[in-house]
Amino acid sequence: MTPAYLAPISHWVQIIKGRVTWDYYQNFNKQTLRNRTFIHSTNGLLKLTIPIKHSKKKFILKEALIENDFKWQRDHWKSIETAYRSSPFFMYYEDSLKEIYNKKYEKLIDINIDLIKLIFDWLEVDAKIYFTHNYIKPCLEKEDLRYLTESKTSDQTDVRKYTQVFSNKNGFINNLSIIDLIFNEGPNSINLLK
Repeated sequence: MTPAYLAPISHWVQIIKGRVTWDYYQNFNKQTLRNRTFIHSTNGLLKLTIPIKHSKKKFILKEALIENDFKWQRDHWKSIETAYRSSPFFMYYEDSLKEIYNKKYEKLIDINIDLIKLIFDWLEVDAKIYFTHNYIKPCLEKEDLRYLTESKTSDQTDVRKYTQVFSNKNGFINNLSIIDLIFNEGPNSINLLK
C-alpha cells in the first residue's frame, strides 16, 4: 500500500487484514489521497490537503516535501476539532492527535507514518510497519493496493454504517477518514473494520 494522509475507512479494512508493506518509492502524483483526507463537518464533506512543494521534475513519495509557509497544521487541527468536538470519543483521542499537529514535519511520508502508528495504537492493533527499499513493479504474487491512494476523492467502497455527528443534518457520508469512525465509535471501531 501507499501511505495516505489519515486514510479512508476502506483502506483500514485492508490494513487490518494482514501484513502491509508501505511503498515509499512510487512517484508522487498530485491530487491524490497521499496528502488529502475527507472529514464530516457541520456543512458536510470537508477536504483537508497538506500542501506539497512541487517541482517541474517528477519525484517519489519519499522525497515529497511539505510546504510549511502555510499554517496548514493549525487549520487542519481547527477543522478536525470543530467537526468532532461533540463526537462521543474525541476527548479520549484528541491529545495524542494534537501532538502530531503541533510537531513540525518536513516530509509528507513522516506525518503519514506517524498517523498510521497512532491509528494502530488507537485500534489496539499490534502491527509491525514494513517499508519497500526500492520501487516494486506490480506483481500477481501479492495483492497490490497502491491504486487505492490514486483517487482524487475517497473511493466509493461502501463501509458499514455507523452514527456520525452530523448525520441528522447531512445524512451518512460514506468512507471518510478513519478518524471519523474512531471519534464516533471509539473502541468498537475495530469490530466495524473486520
